[in-house]
Amino acid sequence: MNGSSSLVAWDRVRHGKAQGGLGIKDLGLQNSCLLVKLLHTLFAGEDSSWALWARQHVNMVSLEGDLQGHHWEALRELLPLYRAITTISIGNGRNTSFWHDVWLGDESLADRFPLLLSHCKSTTQSVQNMCETGLQQHLVPRLSTAATAELVQVQEIMANTQLSTAPDRRLSPMIALDGKLQTSTLYKLLKSSQGEPDATAKFIWSSSTPPRVQFFGWLLVHDRVQSKTNLHRRKIVDAVVCDLCGDCPETATHLIFECPVASSFWRTVGVQVPAGFCVSSLHQLPKPAHVPSKHFETLILLCCWQIWKRRNGVIFRQEDMSLQQLIASCRSESKVWAARLPHKDVAVGDQWCSFFSLAM
Repeated sequence: MNGSSSLVAWDRVRHGKAQGGLGIKDLGLQNSCLLVKLLHTLFAGEDSSWALWARQHVNMVSLEGDLQGHHWEALRELLPLYRAITTISIGNGRNTSFWHDVWLGDESLADRFPLLLSHCKSTTQSVQNMCETGLQQHLVPRLSTAATAELVQVQEIMANTQLSTAPDRRLSPMIALDGKLQTSTLYKLLKSSQGEPDATAKFIWSSSTPPRVQFFGWLLVHDRVQSKTNLHRRKIVDAVVCDLCGDCPETATHLIFECPVASSFWRTVGVQVPAGFCVSSLHQLPKPAHVPSKHFETLILLCCWQIWKRRNGVIFRQEDMSLQQLIASCRSESKVWAARLPHKDVAVGDQWCSFFSLAM
Protein backbone atom coordinates (compact mmCIF):
# COMPACT_ATOMS: atom_id res chain seq x y z
CA MET A 1 0.00 0.00 0.00
CA ASN A 2 1.26 3.48 -0.80
CA GLY A 3 2.23 5.27 2.40
CA SER A 4 0.34 8.39 1.33
CA SER A 5 -2.99 6.55 1.09
CA SER A 6 -5.42 6.74 3.97
CA LEU A 7 -8.33 4.49 4.79
CA VAL A 8 -10.30 7.11 6.74
CA ALA A 9 -10.35 10.90 6.38
CA TRP A 10 -8.45 12.63 9.19
CA ASP A 11 -11.44 14.88 9.98
CA ARG A 12 -13.51 11.73 10.52
CA VAL A 13 -10.86 10.27 12.83
CA ARG A 14 -11.00 13.40 15.00
CA HIS A 15 -14.77 13.12 15.47
CA GLY A 16 -16.03 11.82 18.79
CA LYS A 17 -16.84 8.13 19.04
CA ALA A 18 -20.55 8.98 19.23
CA GLN A 19 -20.21 10.56 15.77
CA GLY A 20 -18.38 7.56 14.28
CA GLY A 21 -14.82 8.80 14.82
CA LEU A 22 -11.97 7.62 17.02
CA GLY A 23 -12.11 10.54 19.45
CA ILE A 24 -8.54 11.64 18.69
CA LYS A 25 -7.85 15.18 19.93
CA ASP A 26 -7.97 18.04 17.46
CA LEU A 27 -4.59 19.60 18.29
CA GLY A 28 -5.42 22.92 16.65
CA LEU A 29 -8.57 23.25 18.73
CA GLN A 30 -6.79 22.03 21.83
CA ASN A 31 -4.14 24.71 21.31
CA SER A 32 -6.84 27.38 21.08
CA CYS A 33 -8.31 26.14 24.37
CA LEU A 34 -4.92 26.34 26.05
CA LEU A 35 -4.46 29.88 24.74
CA VAL A 36 -7.86 30.83 26.19
CA LYS A 37 -6.62 29.35 29.47
CA LEU A 38 -3.59 31.61 29.16
CA LEU A 39 -5.92 34.57 28.60
CA HIS A 40 -7.68 33.65 31.83
CA THR A 41 -4.34 33.67 33.62
CA LEU A 42 -3.64 37.12 32.17
CA PHE A 43 -6.93 38.52 33.45
CA ALA A 44 -7.38 36.56 36.67
CA GLY A 45 -3.95 35.25 37.67
CA GLU A 46 -3.07 37.39 40.69
CA ASP A 47 -0.07 35.19 41.56
CA SER A 48 1.28 34.85 38.03
CA SER A 49 4.53 36.75 37.48
CA TRP A 50 3.99 36.57 33.72
CA ALA A 51 0.50 38.08 34.03
CA LEU A 52 1.72 40.89 36.30
CA TRP A 53 4.50 41.70 33.82
CA ALA A 54 2.25 41.49 30.74
CA ARG A 55 -0.37 43.84 32.23
CA GLN A 56 2.27 46.55 32.33
CA HIS A 57 2.85 46.30 28.57
CA VAL A 58 -0.63 45.94 27.03
CA ASN A 59 -4.00 47.63 27.13
CA MET A 60 -6.07 44.97 28.89
CA VAL A 61 -9.21 45.92 26.97
CA SER A 62 -7.74 45.46 23.49
CA LEU A 63 -4.47 43.58 24.26
CA GLU A 64 -2.73 46.15 22.10
CA GLY A 65 0.66 47.36 23.28
CA ASP A 66 4.38 46.87 22.82
CA LEU A 67 4.14 43.07 22.88
CA GLN A 68 4.06 41.75 19.33
CA GLY A 69 4.31 38.43 17.53
CA HIS A 70 2.11 35.54 16.40
CA HIS A 71 1.51 34.49 20.00
CA TRP A 72 -0.10 37.81 20.94
CA GLU A 73 -2.03 38.01 17.69
CA ALA A 74 -3.56 34.61 18.52
CA LEU A 75 -4.49 35.81 22.01
CA ARG A 76 -6.17 38.94 20.58
CA GLU A 77 -8.17 36.81 18.13
CA LEU A 78 -9.41 34.61 21.00
CA LEU A 79 -10.40 37.53 23.24
CA PRO A 80 -14.05 37.59 21.96
CA LEU A 81 -14.35 33.87 22.77
CA TYR A 82 -13.02 34.41 26.29
CA ARG A 83 -15.47 37.25 26.81
CA ALA A 84 -18.33 35.08 25.57
CA ILE A 85 -17.76 32.45 28.28
CA THR A 86 -17.07 34.80 31.22
CA THR A 87 -18.82 37.50 33.21
CA ILE A 88 -17.29 40.15 35.46
CA SER A 89 -17.91 40.93 39.10
CA ILE A 90 -16.86 44.55 38.81
CA GLY A 91 -14.27 46.00 41.17
CA ASN A 92 -12.06 48.87 40.02
CA GLY A 93 -13.11 48.36 36.39
CA ARG A 94 -9.51 48.72 35.20
CA ASN A 95 -9.26 45.51 33.15
CA THR A 96 -12.88 45.28 32.01
CA SER A 97 -14.07 46.43 28.59
CA PHE A 98 -16.91 48.91 28.95
CA TRP A 99 -18.58 47.73 25.74
CA HIS A 100 -17.56 44.12 25.14
CA ASP A 101 -17.24 42.43 28.54
CA VAL A 102 -20.32 41.25 30.43
CA TRP A 103 -20.11 43.23 33.67
CA LEU A 104 -23.74 44.24 34.18
CA GLY A 105 -26.48 41.64 33.87
CA ASP A 106 -26.09 38.79 31.39
CA GLU A 107 -25.18 40.67 28.19
CA SER A 108 -22.52 43.13 27.12
CA LEU A 109 -23.45 46.76 26.57
CA ALA A 110 -22.47 46.27 22.91
CA ASP A 111 -25.26 43.69 22.56
CA ARG A 112 -27.78 45.68 24.60
CA PHE A 113 -27.17 49.04 22.92
CA PRO A 114 -25.97 48.34 19.36
CA LEU A 115 -27.20 51.65 17.92
CA LEU A 116 -25.27 53.73 20.43
CA LEU A 117 -22.20 51.56 19.87
CA SER A 118 -22.36 52.37 16.13
CA HIS A 119 -21.99 56.08 17.02
CA CYS A 120 -18.92 55.48 19.20
CA LYS A 121 -15.56 56.66 17.82
CA SER A 122 -13.61 54.06 19.80
CA THR A 123 -14.68 50.98 21.77
CA THR A 124 -11.45 50.21 23.62
CA GLN A 125 -12.25 52.00 26.88
CA SER A 126 -12.29 50.23 30.22
CA VAL A 127 -15.15 50.63 32.67
CA GLN A 128 -12.86 52.69 34.91
CA ASN A 129 -11.81 54.99 32.08
CA MET A 130 -15.37 55.53 30.90
CA CYS A 131 -16.63 56.34 34.40
CA GLU A 132 -13.80 58.86 34.89
CA THR A 133 -13.97 60.61 31.51
CA GLY A 134 -17.65 60.24 30.63
CA LEU A 135 -19.26 58.72 27.55
CA GLN A 136 -20.07 61.86 25.57
CA GLN A 137 -16.53 62.61 24.39
CA HIS A 138 -16.26 59.16 22.80
CA LEU A 139 -19.33 59.67 20.59
CA VAL A 140 -19.68 61.33 17.19
CA PRO A 141 -21.19 64.87 17.35
CA ARG A 142 -24.63 63.96 15.99
CA LEU A 143 -26.64 60.98 17.20
CA SER A 144 -29.72 59.43 15.67
CA THR A 145 -32.96 59.56 17.65
CA ALA A 146 -32.71 55.86 18.54
CA ALA A 147 -29.05 56.21 19.62
CA THR A 148 -29.97 59.21 21.80
CA ALA A 149 -32.61 57.10 23.56
CA GLU A 150 -29.98 54.41 24.23
CA LEU A 151 -27.54 57.08 25.47
CA VAL A 152 -29.98 58.06 28.21
CA GLN A 153 -30.15 54.44 29.40
CA VAL A 154 -26.36 53.99 29.36
CA GLN A 155 -25.80 57.24 31.24
CA GLU A 156 -28.22 56.03 33.91
CA ILE A 157 -26.24 52.78 34.16
CA MET A 158 -23.00 54.74 34.56
CA ALA A 159 -24.54 56.99 37.23
CA ASN A 160 -25.47 53.89 39.25
CA THR A 161 -22.09 52.17 38.82
CA GLN A 162 -19.96 52.15 41.95
CA LEU A 163 -16.32 51.15 41.53
CA SER A 164 -14.08 49.96 44.35
CA THR A 165 -10.37 49.43 44.89
CA ALA A 166 -10.67 45.64 44.52
CA PRO A 167 -9.63 44.02 41.22
CA ASP A 168 -12.29 42.85 38.79
CA ARG A 169 -13.20 39.17 39.20
CA ARG A 170 -13.93 36.81 36.28
CA LEU A 171 -16.72 34.24 36.64
CA SER A 172 -17.70 31.32 34.43
CA PRO A 173 -19.24 27.83 34.65
CA MET A 174 -15.92 26.64 33.23
CA ILE A 175 -13.85 28.01 36.11
CA ALA A 176 -13.00 25.44 38.79
CA LEU A 177 -12.92 26.06 42.54
CA ASP A 178 -9.18 26.76 42.36
CA GLY A 179 -9.85 29.61 39.91
CA LYS A 180 -8.40 27.83 36.86
CA LEU A 181 -10.25 27.58 33.55
CA GLN A 182 -11.30 24.02 32.68
CA THR A 183 -10.18 23.53 29.09
CA SER A 184 -11.83 20.10 28.83
CA THR A 185 -15.29 21.67 28.99
CA LEU A 186 -14.30 24.41 26.56
CA TYR A 187 -12.88 21.82 24.14
CA LYS A 188 -16.12 19.82 24.16
CA LEU A 189 -18.14 22.99 23.61
CA LEU A 190 -16.07 24.12 20.63
CA LYS A 191 -15.79 20.62 19.20
CA SER A 192 -19.57 20.27 19.17
CA SER A 193 -19.78 23.29 16.85
CA GLN A 194 -17.56 21.64 14.23
CA GLY A 195 -17.79 18.63 11.98
CA GLU A 196 -21.05 16.78 11.45
CA PRO A 197 -23.27 17.81 14.38
CA ASP A 198 -25.98 15.68 15.89
CA ALA A 199 -29.53 17.04 16.12
CA THR A 200 -28.88 18.84 19.41
CA ALA A 201 -25.68 20.52 18.23
CA LYS A 202 -27.29 21.49 14.93
CA PHE A 203 -30.18 23.08 16.82
CA ILE A 204 -27.75 25.30 18.74
CA TRP A 205 -24.97 26.10 16.29
CA SER A 206 -27.19 26.68 13.25
CA SER A 207 -29.24 29.27 15.14
CA SER A 208 -28.85 32.99 14.52
CA THR A 209 -28.33 33.76 18.20
CA PRO A 210 -25.35 35.73 19.56
CA PRO A 211 -22.30 33.55 20.36
CA ARG A 212 -22.80 34.00 24.10
CA VAL A 213 -26.33 32.59 23.83
CA GLN A 214 -25.11 29.69 21.69
CA PHE A 215 -22.63 28.81 24.43
CA PHE A 216 -25.43 29.12 27.00
CA GLY A 217 -27.59 26.81 24.88
CA TRP A 218 -24.84 24.20 24.75
CA LEU A 219 -24.33 24.37 28.51
CA LEU A 220 -28.09 24.19 29.02
CA VAL A 221 -28.76 21.05 26.97
CA HIS A 222 -25.79 19.35 28.60
CA ASP A 223 -26.99 20.40 32.08
CA ARG A 224 -23.86 22.41 32.79
CA VAL A 225 -25.40 25.78 33.60
CA GLN A 226 -24.80 27.00 37.14
CA SER A 227 -27.99 25.63 38.64
CA LYS A 228 -28.03 24.89 42.36
CA THR A 229 -27.90 21.14 41.77
CA ASN A 230 -24.67 21.56 39.79
CA LEU A 231 -23.25 24.02 42.33
CA HIS A 232 -24.15 21.61 45.15
CA ARG A 233 -22.38 18.80 43.32
CA ARG A 234 -19.26 20.99 43.30
CA LYS A 235 -19.79 21.79 47.02
CA ILE A 236 -20.34 25.50 46.34
CA VAL A 237 -23.84 25.69 47.90
CA ASP A 238 -25.37 23.67 50.74
CA ALA A 239 -28.92 23.25 49.40
CA VAL A 240 -30.47 22.46 46.02
CA VAL A 241 -33.97 23.92 46.51
CA CYS A 242 -34.98 26.45 43.86
CA ASP A 243 -34.82 30.03 45.20
CA LEU A 244 -37.65 31.12 42.90
CA CYS A 245 -40.36 28.68 43.99
CA GLY A 246 -38.88 27.17 47.17
CA ASP A 247 -40.28 23.77 46.24
CA CYS A 248 -38.19 21.63 43.90
CA PRO A 249 -34.49 21.01 43.27
CA GLU A 250 -33.12 23.69 40.96
CA THR A 251 -32.09 21.73 37.88
CA ALA A 252 -31.73 23.16 34.38
CA THR A 253 -34.99 21.49 33.34
CA HIS A 254 -36.82 22.86 36.37
CA LEU A 255 -35.64 26.42 35.73
CA ILE A 256 -36.58 26.45 32.05
CA PHE A 257 -39.80 24.40 32.00
CA GLU A 258 -41.14 23.54 35.47
CA CYS A 259 -40.72 26.56 37.76
CA PRO A 260 -44.14 28.29 38.03
CA VAL A 261 -43.34 31.45 36.03
CA ALA A 262 -41.40 29.49 33.39
CA SER A 263 -44.22 26.95 33.07
CA SER A 264 -46.79 29.76 32.77
CA PHE A 265 -44.62 31.48 30.18
CA TRP A 266 -44.64 28.55 27.76
CA ARG A 267 -48.34 27.96 28.29
CA THR A 268 -49.18 31.65 27.75
CA VAL A 269 -47.20 31.97 24.50
CA GLY A 270 -48.82 28.79 23.19
CA VAL A 271 -45.90 26.35 23.31
CA GLN A 272 -47.06 22.97 24.63
CA VAL A 273 -44.28 21.41 26.69
CA PRO A 274 -44.82 17.63 26.98
CA ALA A 275 -44.97 16.13 30.47
CA GLY A 276 -41.52 15.13 31.69
CA PHE A 277 -39.80 17.11 28.92
CA CYS A 278 -36.07 17.65 29.52
CA VAL A 279 -33.70 20.39 28.36
CA SER A 280 -31.50 17.77 26.68
CA SER A 281 -34.36 17.34 24.17
CA LEU A 282 -34.74 21.07 23.54
CA HIS A 283 -34.40 20.51 19.79
CA GLN A 284 -37.56 18.36 19.92
CA LEU A 285 -39.80 20.98 21.52
CA PRO A 286 -43.08 20.97 19.53
CA LYS A 287 -43.58 23.99 17.29
CA PRO A 288 -46.96 25.75 17.56
CA ALA A 289 -48.86 26.12 14.30
CA HIS A 290 -48.82 29.93 14.53
CA VAL A 291 -45.01 30.17 14.70
CA PRO A 292 -42.79 30.26 11.57
CA SER A 293 -40.78 27.10 10.93
CA LYS A 294 -37.78 29.11 9.82
CA HIS A 295 -35.40 29.98 12.67
CA PHE A 296 -37.62 28.29 15.26
CA GLU A 297 -34.44 27.22 17.07
CA THR A 298 -33.43 30.87 17.42
CA LEU A 299 -36.82 31.77 18.90
CA ILE A 300 -36.66 28.94 21.45
CA LEU A 301 -33.14 29.88 22.53
CA LEU A 302 -34.28 33.48 22.85
CA CYS A 303 -37.05 32.38 25.23
CA CYS A 304 -34.71 30.15 27.27
CA TRP A 305 -32.16 32.96 27.50
CA GLN A 306 -34.76 35.44 28.77
CA ILE A 307 -36.03 32.94 31.35
CA TRP A 308 -32.45 32.41 32.54
CA LYS A 309 -31.84 36.16 32.70
CA ARG A 310 -35.01 36.63 34.74
CA ARG A 311 -33.83 33.97 37.18
CA ASN A 312 -30.47 35.72 37.62
CA GLY A 313 -32.12 39.11 38.01
CA VAL A 314 -34.48 37.89 40.73
CA ILE A 315 -31.82 35.98 42.68
CA PHE A 316 -28.76 38.20 42.34
CA ARG A 317 -30.21 41.68 41.81
CA GLN A 318 -33.51 41.39 43.69
CA GLU A 319 -35.45 42.35 40.57
CA ASP A 320 -39.18 41.63 40.36
CA MET A 321 -40.10 40.62 36.81
CA SER A 322 -43.66 39.42 36.31
CA LEU A 323 -44.81 36.99 33.64
CA GLN A 324 -46.07 39.83 31.47
CA GLN A 325 -42.78 41.67 31.85
CA LEU A 326 -40.93 38.51 30.83
CA ILE A 327 -43.03 38.23 27.68
CA ALA A 328 -42.51 41.95 26.96
CA SER A 329 -38.75 41.43 27.39
CA CYS A 330 -38.85 38.59 24.84
CA ARG A 331 -40.78 40.80 22.42
CA SER A 332 -38.28 43.64 22.81
CA GLU A 333 -35.33 41.30 22.38
CA SER A 334 -36.88 39.66 19.31
CA LYS A 335 -36.71 43.03 17.52
CA VAL A 336 -32.95 43.16 18.11
CA TRP A 337 -32.34 39.51 17.27
CA ALA A 338 -34.33 39.82 14.04
CA ALA A 339 -31.46 41.93 12.69
CA ARG A 340 -29.24 38.82 12.93
CA LEU A 341 -31.44 36.87 10.51
CA PRO A 342 -30.65 36.68 6.77
CA HIS A 343 -32.10 39.69 4.94
CA LYS A 344 -34.57 37.49 3.05
CA ASP A 345 -36.05 36.31 6.37
CA VAL A 346 -36.52 39.73 7.96
CA ALA A 347 -40.31 39.20 8.01
CA VAL A 348 -39.80 36.36 10.51
CA GLY A 349 -38.78 38.94 13.09
CA ASP A 350 -42.12 40.73 12.64
CA GLN A 351 -43.93 37.42 13.17
CA TRP A 352 -41.97 36.90 16.39
CA CYS A 353 -43.12 40.30 17.67
CA SER A 354 -46.73 39.40 16.85
CA PHE A 355 -46.24 36.01 18.54
CA PHE A 356 -45.30 37.69 21.82
CA SER A 357 -47.77 40.57 21.46
CA LEU A 358 -50.69 38.14 21.27
CA ALA A 359 -49.61 36.67 24.59
CA MET A 360 -49.39 40.00 26.41
